[in-house]
Amino acid sequence: MKKFLVAAIILTGLSCKKETQPAPKITTPPITIATKCGILLNTPTLDSFVYPTYYITVNVAFPDGNELVHIHDNVTGDHDGSWYLTKYDKDSTYCMTP
Repeated sequence: MKKFLVAAIILTGLSCKKETQPAPKITTPPITIATKCGILLNTPTLDSFVYPTYYITVNVAFPDGNELVHIHDNVTGDHDGSWYLTKYDKDSTYCMTP
């Protein structure tokens, strides 16, 4: 009888299945880069121009204070002053990513 009880206990223990939980899905939130926008306080000055790239400097009023910003980009037309785009007019909005 003891052998039967021991065998029953062993078989009961072996027949129990451990329920496995699926691994939790780990999702990382997307990284968002906040843009920083401000108002141009002056018309930019041309620092240098090496075709097709222009380099300008402008003073921008950001919510956390004024900053001197150095910008470079490529001209879209002839090198006859087209480095100055209307988006760099005084009092226009300028946004940049940190």
